[in-house]
Amino acid sequence: MGDRLAIRADPFRLPVPDGWADRTVVTLTGPDDGGFAPNIVLTAEPLCDHMGLGAFASGWLSRLAEHVSVREIRAVEHTHVAAEAAQVRTIGWADAGVGIAQLAALVLHDEVGYAIVATGLEETLDELDAVFRDVLEGFSFADREEPG
Repeated sequence: MGDRLAIRADPFRLPVPDGWADRTVVTLTGPDDGGFAPNIVLTAEPLCDHMGLGAFASGWLSRLAEHVSVREIRAVEHTHVAAEAAQVRTIGWADAGVGIAQLAALVLHDEVGYAIVATGLEETLDELDAVFRDVLEGFSFADREEPG
């Protein structure tokens, strides 16, 4: 990713009130492609005690399936993101007759589950996949970055 713009989620400090939870969402929006702009969304959520990657990934997919009729486009990919074990899920569904595809990298770090999700038109899945892989390659956790 070189010298391109990178988003850091730490340019501000916002105290979290007692009993509240941080559900920060970072959203990147791509160029409009015939009425649909692809996007990449990163969410982070604290995990239940000792929840593993498999349970987090299954729960993420189950929550999505409550809202849309999800189908698997590709087999689950077991990989690493930012030096952590991860799963990449490639799924799709139809909305108003339009094929939607999502690539979701699901990864755990310090008791937090991260979902890095790229959404676009299914017909442009190969192009979306290339952008998604580039983003994953440049993704890092702040506590593992080299100073400077």
